[in-house]
Order: sequence, then C-alpha cells, then structure tokens
Amino acid sequence: MNAQMARHIEQIRRRWWVVLSVVAVTVLATAVHSADADATYVGKSLLVQSSPERTPEQDATMAVGYATLFNEPVTIGRLRERTQVPEGVSFEARTVAASPILTIEATAEDPEVAQTAAQQMAAAFRDDINSVRNAGFAKEIEGVERQLQTLKSQREPDGSMNPLVPVVQERLDDMRADATDQLRDLQLRAGVTKMEPQFALQVATGAVGGLFLGALAALGLAAMSPRLMNARDLLHKTGVEPLIEVPRAGSIRGNRLREDRLRMLANYISLQDLPRSAVIALTDCRGARGAQDLAEDLARLSAQQGRRTVLVYANNSTSPPSGYPGFNNVLTDRSLVDSALTDSAVDSLKILPAGPVIADRYPLLSRERIDTVLDELRVGTDIVVVVAPPVTDSIDSHPVCAAADLTILVVGKRVSRSGDVAAAAEALTKAHAVLLGAVLVDGKKRRSAESQVMLAQRANGAVERPTLLDRQR
Repeated sequence: MNAQMARHIEQIRRRWWVVLSVVAVTVLATAVHSADADATYVGKSLLVQSSPERTPEQDATMAVGYATLFNEPVTIGRLRERTQVPEGVSFEARTVAASPILTIEATAEDPEVAQTAAQQMAAAFRDDINSVRNAGFAKEIEGVERQLQTLKSQREPDGSMNPLVPVVQERLDDMRADATDQLRDLQLRAGVTKMEPQFALQVATGAVGGLFLGALAALGLAAMSPRLMNARDLLHKTGVEPLIEVPRAGSIRGNRLREDRLRMLANYISLQDLPRSAVIALTDCRGARGAQDLAEDLARLSAQQGRRTVLVYANNSTSPPSGYPGFNNVLTDRSLVDSALTDSAVDSLKILPAGPVIADRYPLLSRERIDTVLDELRVGTDIVVVVAPPVTDSIDSHPVCAAADLTILVVGKRVSRSGDVAAAAEALTKAHAVLLGAVLVDGKKRRSAESQVMLAQRANGAVERPTLLDRQR
C-alpha cells in the first residue's frame, strides 16, 4: 500500500460517521423504494441471423453486433417513435449464449403490454436492418435484370436464344433467394416472465453503493477541510516538511511514546550541519500551543547528553521566576546576561527567563540587539534553545527566528489550519529564517501554565516532575 492510499484510508477512517450516515440514508431509501415497488413483466421476442454460406460462429458474431446496435439509445428512440410503444416500457437486446439467436426484451408493469411491445420492436428492428441490406441488393438485381433483357433481345443468327440467358437467369434467381445478413423471425411472441422485487438484493446493493458514496463524501470533506490531522496532511496541503508527530502525555504509554518521539526529534536536529553553539528557535503556528513545551523538552534532552545548554524564553510571557531579570532585560543591557541566567535541576542546563512583560517590545527587538544577546549566550555553550513568540500572532517572532540557525514551526494537530501554516512558513521565509520543518503536537492547551521541563525519567516511562524554575523558588 503506497503512502497516498494509506492517507485516503486514514481520511475515511477519521470520518467514519460520514460514511455511516450516507450508508444509512441509501439503505433506507432503497428499502422504502423496494417495499413500494410492484412486480414487473419481461416480454421476449426472438430473431435469428442465419446465412446459408456462413458458419454458425460467424452468424453469432453478427448477432452480437446487432444486439449492440439495438441497445444504442438512438436506435431505441427511433424504433420507439415508429412503433408508438408506451413511454414506460424499457428495452434491451441480448444474444442467447454463443448462438445467432437475438432476444428483444421489453419490461413493463403489464404482461400484455410487455409482450406486444417486444413483438413490435423486434419486427421494427428486423425491417430496419433488412431494409438497408435489401436496398443494396435491389440495385444489383435491377442491373442483372437489365442485362437479362438485353441478352433476350440478342438472338442467334438462326433465331435461337442467346446461350448466356440461362446463366444470367440462374444468377438472378440466386440473388433474389439470397438470405445472407438478413434477420428473420424465430418466435415473435416468445412469452412473458414475471420479475418479483428482490428486496434483500436491492438493499444490499444500496448498502454497497452507499458505502462507495460515503467514502467519496469523506474524501471530499477531507480535501475541503483546512485542518491538519497528520503529517501527510501537513505535507500535502502546505508543502511544509513534517519532522515528527509528538503525542500528548498523560498515561504511562503516552509518556513513553512522547519521550521516544522527542528523542527522535532531538537526534534529527543533532544530525544537521549546525555551527558550534547553534541556536534553535521554536515558534507556534496559529492554533498551536506547544512551542514552549517542546523547547523545554529538547533543552532537557540536550543537557542529559552532556551538552551545555541554555533555554531562552523570548516569548514575553510571565514565566517564573517573576522577580528575576530575563530576556527582555538583557536586550537593553547585554552585561546582565550572566546574572540573568539561572541554574536548573538538570546538569548542564541554564535558563534565561522572559523577564518582565513589556507591552511593546518593537523598539528592543532589533536584529542587532538579538544577535548581541545570542552571541553572549553562545560563549561556553553547545546549544541554545529559544522559545520564540507565535509567528502568526506576533511580529516579534520574525527577528528572533531570523537570528537563529534553525527554526522549527510547531503545528497544532486538528487545530491549526493549512492556510495559517502556509502563511507562517511564508512569513519565516520572508524574514530570512531557516525553517527546518514542522512538528505536529496535540492542539489542546499546554500541560501547565508554567514551565514543565522534566528532571528525570523512571524506568517505566517519562514522568513529569516539578518544574525547573519552581525548584529555584
């Protein structure tokens, strides 16, 4: 199964209620129609294609061609006008096995109407086919007759008949008796068959048709829906490269799966061609609320591997500790960087809080100021992880992401819209930020209003502990 087929199956599975609704409607409509349907009658009339100088197989092939010709809507319409059969009667021609016998069937609600209509249409079709053949033969016969009359008038010197007259006469008789390619009556009133409504079969057919229509409806809704359900949707609808899907934590199994996905993401980032003391920025797309959680987890994993890591809250939020200077302070005075950094309970991890909230940071967020702060943080550091403001909701994120070596866009699963993701990617490109890709996270609210960096893991899975910054209080 290729990726496209798997994506369609997943879209149908997620919208099972659409499929079920369409199936229910079609089954109900079919059942009501079948319950009210009366018995119908099929009248039959038989014609035969038989040529003296041909094999039955050749005549059978001709009969198939005649059946195809009769079933053309244009042919039925022309013959219907000629015979004046009722409008409610339907017709179909078919061959009897591999034989030259042609069956004309008429379906009506009355047995006598069905039989009469079949007989009339069979006779009209026979005459229509034979008239074309006879028109061509009539010209040939007329020419031979003229030749015969000429020969009869040309007698021999002794007054006897021209010896060619018997030869031409015999040829003329053969032409008049030739039945090649002619349709002939076999049994114009071949009987009537009563057709009872097949309730179970019709309902089953309706269910199959409803299933097909429901699947098409589900695929149509998926194509029109702007919401992103998985990595395939992200790539197909926005063109942004999906990095990984990070599930929400909660259960032991969910915690383990989340931790595994985070480690995969951390390993993928570490394999990029990054400079020493690289800066990684994470920013939320509209609808997502996972950049801060993701940045904290990536910083923790980096520090656990022994890298000297700094986690920077550049999102102008009320992150603890509120009494400490933070990113907003060091933008005005880079000498405060060392004093603003706080230790965490994870070795090799330091934190630069957001600092006091500033209503309008535009005068402070110049590219030069941000580069100066990041250069100070790079000293003696292996990696800097930055929580940037949401890219689609705040212009502050543009210079922050542009100053980073790589930017990761965080997309809310089932919440973020394709248009918002595409707009976010375009905004980052215009800001000259290097977009590594997008991470799909659960679109629901963050796991806490405060920082949730985990300190350690137990053997049976990742376990959330008190926050790093809470430990500083």
